[in-house]
Amino acid sequence: MILSTPRLDLHPLPLPVLDALLAGDFETADAVTPFPVEAHTFEDDEYVLGLRQTQLRNDPSELPWLYRAAVLRETGDVVGRCGFHARPDADGMVELGYRVQPQWRRQGLATELATGMLAWAREQGARRCVASTVPDNLASQAVLAKLGFVRTGEWMDEVDGLEWVYALELVR
Repeated sequence: MILSTPRLDLHPLPLPVLDALLAGDFETADAVTPFPVEAHTFEDDEYVLGLRQTQLRNDPSELPWLYRAAVLRETGDVVGRCGFHARPDADGMVELGYRVQPQWRRQGLATELATGMLAWAREQGARRCVASTVPDNLASQAVLAKLGFVRTGEWMDEVDGLEWVYALELVR
Protein backbone atom coordinates (compact mmCIF):
# COMPACT_ATOMS: atom_id res chain seq x y z
CA MET A 1 0.00 0.00 0.00
CA ILE A 2 1.55 3.26 -1.17
CA LEU A 3 0.56 6.36 0.79
CA SER A 4 0.48 9.62 -1.11
CA THR A 5 0.94 13.17 0.15
CA PRO A 6 0.87 16.31 -2.02
CA ARG A 7 4.44 15.76 -3.29
CA LEU A 8 5.43 12.31 -2.06
CA ASP A 9 4.65 8.64 -2.48
CA LEU A 10 5.52 6.61 0.62
CA HIS A 11 6.45 3.09 -0.51
CA PRO A 12 6.62 0.20 1.97
CA LEU A 13 9.79 -1.88 1.81
CA PRO A 14 8.83 -5.56 1.58
CA LEU A 15 11.10 -8.34 2.79
CA PRO A 16 12.82 -9.03 -0.59
CA VAL A 17 13.83 -5.37 -0.77
CA LEU A 18 15.15 -5.41 2.80
CA ASP A 19 17.03 -8.65 2.11
CA ALA A 20 18.68 -7.15 -0.97
CA LEU A 21 19.56 -3.89 0.76
CA LEU A 22 21.11 -5.65 3.74
CA ALA A 23 23.09 -7.92 1.41
CA GLY A 24 24.42 -4.85 -0.40
CA ASP A 25 22.71 -6.07 -3.58
CA PHE A 26 21.51 -2.70 -4.82
CA GLU A 27 20.96 -4.01 -8.35
CA THR A 28 18.31 -6.45 -7.11
CA ALA A 29 16.76 -3.85 -4.80
CA ASP A 30 16.57 -1.44 -7.73
CA ALA A 31 15.01 -4.09 -9.96
CA VAL A 32 12.17 -4.89 -7.52
CA THR A 33 11.22 -1.33 -6.52
CA PRO A 34 9.36 1.29 -8.55
CA PHE A 35 11.95 3.89 -7.50
CA PRO A 36 15.72 4.04 -8.01
CA VAL A 37 17.92 2.37 -5.42
CA GLU A 38 21.62 3.16 -5.31
CA ALA A 39 24.26 2.46 -2.69
CA HIS A 40 23.64 5.82 -0.98
CA THR A 41 19.82 5.59 -0.99
CA PHE A 42 19.58 3.85 2.39
CA GLU A 43 23.07 4.69 3.62
CA ASP A 44 23.53 4.34 7.38
CA ASP A 45 20.17 2.55 7.71
CA GLU A 46 21.52 -0.97 8.24
CA TYR A 47 20.51 -1.14 11.89
CA VAL A 48 16.90 -0.09 11.29
CA LEU A 49 16.62 -2.17 8.11
CA GLY A 50 17.80 -5.20 10.10
CA LEU A 51 15.19 -4.61 12.79
CA ARG A 52 12.43 -4.31 10.20
CA GLN A 53 13.67 -7.40 8.36
CA THR A 54 13.34 -9.43 11.57
CA GLN A 55 9.87 -8.02 12.22
CA LEU A 56 8.67 -8.91 8.73
CA ARG A 57 10.11 -12.42 8.95
CA ASN A 58 8.14 -12.88 12.18
CA ASP A 59 4.94 -11.16 11.00
CA PRO A 60 4.57 -10.11 7.35
CA SER A 61 1.29 -8.34 8.16
CA GLU A 62 3.31 -5.55 9.85
CA LEU A 63 4.54 -4.32 6.46
CA PRO A 64 2.20 -1.29 6.14
CA TRP A 65 3.36 0.05 9.50
CA LEU A 66 7.10 -0.25 9.00
CA TYR A 67 9.86 1.44 7.02
CA ARG A 68 8.90 3.33 3.85
CA ALA A 69 10.83 5.11 1.13
CA ALA A 70 9.64 8.70 0.60
CA VAL A 71 9.76 9.24 -3.15
CA LEU A 72 9.36 12.70 -4.64
CA ARG A 73 6.71 12.14 -7.30
CA GLU A 74 7.99 14.91 -9.60
CA THR A 75 11.50 13.43 -9.98
CA GLY A 76 11.24 9.85 -8.69
CA ASP A 77 14.07 10.52 -6.22
CA VAL A 78 14.11 8.87 -2.80
CA VAL A 79 14.25 11.96 -0.59
CA GLY A 80 13.74 10.33 2.79
CA ARG A 81 12.46 7.46 4.88
CA CYS A 82 9.67 7.15 7.39
CA GLY A 83 7.59 4.64 9.24
CA PHE A 84 6.49 3.36 12.58
CA HIS A 85 8.56 1.07 14.76
CA ALA A 86 5.68 -1.43 14.86
CA ARG A 87 1.92 -1.69 14.57
CA PRO A 88 -0.04 0.00 17.39
CA ASP A 89 0.39 -1.56 20.81
CA ALA A 90 -2.52 -2.65 23.04
CA ASP A 91 -3.17 1.00 23.95
CA GLY A 92 -3.18 2.13 20.31
CA MET A 93 0.24 3.80 20.50
CA VAL A 94 2.74 3.92 17.64
CA GLU A 95 6.25 5.35 17.46
CA LEU A 96 7.15 7.41 14.40
CA GLY A 97 10.55 7.69 12.82
CA TYR A 98 11.59 9.75 9.80
CA ARG A 99 14.65 11.05 8.04
CA VAL A 100 15.16 13.30 5.02
CA GLN A 101 18.28 13.14 2.87
CA PRO A 102 20.54 16.16 3.58
CA GLN A 103 20.21 17.65 0.09
CA TRP A 104 16.39 17.63 0.39
CA ARG A 105 16.08 19.21 3.84
CA ARG A 106 14.46 22.58 4.64
CA GLN A 107 11.73 22.09 2.03
CA GLY A 108 8.95 20.87 4.32
CA LEU A 109 9.34 17.24 3.29
CA ALA A 110 9.76 15.88 6.83
CA THR A 111 6.56 17.62 7.91
CA GLU A 112 4.76 16.35 4.83
CA LEU A 113 5.80 12.72 5.14
CA ALA A 114 5.11 12.68 8.89
CA THR A 115 1.68 14.24 8.31
CA GLY A 116 0.87 11.54 5.77
CA MET A 117 1.95 8.75 8.10
CA LEU A 118 0.02 10.21 11.05
CA ALA A 119 -3.18 10.61 9.02
CA TRP A 120 -2.94 7.01 7.84
CA ALA A 121 -2.25 5.72 11.36
CA ARG A 122 -5.26 7.64 12.66
CA GLU A 123 -7.43 6.05 9.93
CA GLN A 124 -6.15 2.62 11.01
CA GLY A 125 -7.20 3.22 14.60
CA ALA A 126 -3.94 4.35 16.22
CA ARG A 127 -4.74 6.59 19.17
CA ARG A 128 -1.40 8.10 20.16
CA CYS A 129 2.00 8.62 18.59
CA VAL A 130 5.39 9.13 20.17
CA ALA A 131 8.59 10.25 18.51
CA SER A 132 12.06 10.91 19.86
CA THR A 133 15.03 12.98 18.87
CA VAL A 134 18.47 13.70 20.23
CA PRO A 135 18.54 17.00 22.16
CA ASP A 136 20.61 18.85 19.54
CA ASN A 137 18.39 17.97 16.56
CA LEU A 138 16.59 21.30 16.43
CA ALA A 139 15.19 20.69 12.94
CA SER A 140 13.41 17.51 14.01
CA GLN A 141 12.13 19.21 17.16
CA ALA A 142 10.69 21.99 14.98
CA VAL A 143 8.91 19.43 12.79
CA LEU A 144 7.43 17.72 15.84
CA ALA A 145 6.28 21.06 17.28
CA LYS A 146 4.68 22.03 13.97
CA LEU A 147 2.76 18.73 14.01
CA GLY A 148 1.50 19.37 17.55
CA PHE A 149 3.76 16.97 19.46
CA VAL A 150 4.55 17.89 23.07
CA ARG A 151 7.72 16.90 24.89
CA THR A 152 6.83 14.37 27.59
CA GLY A 153 10.19 13.14 28.83
CA GLU A 154 13.42 11.50 27.80
CA TRP A 155 14.96 8.07 27.52
CA MET A 156 18.27 6.44 26.75
CA ASP A 157 18.32 4.87 23.30
CA GLU A 158 20.72 1.96 22.89
CA VAL A 159 22.08 3.42 19.64
CA ASP A 160 21.60 7.21 19.85
CA GLY A 161 22.02 7.78 23.59
CA LEU A 162 19.88 10.43 25.28
CA GLU A 163 16.70 11.24 23.37
CA TRP A 164 13.87 13.61 24.13
CA VAL A 165 10.44 12.00 23.82
CA TYR A 166 7.42 13.75 22.29
CA ALA A 167 3.79 12.63 22.12
CA LEU A 168 0.74 13.48 20.05
CA GLU A 169 -2.83 12.34 20.69
CA LEU A 170 -4.29 11.10 17.41
CA VAL A 171 -7.89 11.00 18.62
CA ARG A 172 -9.68 14.06 19.84
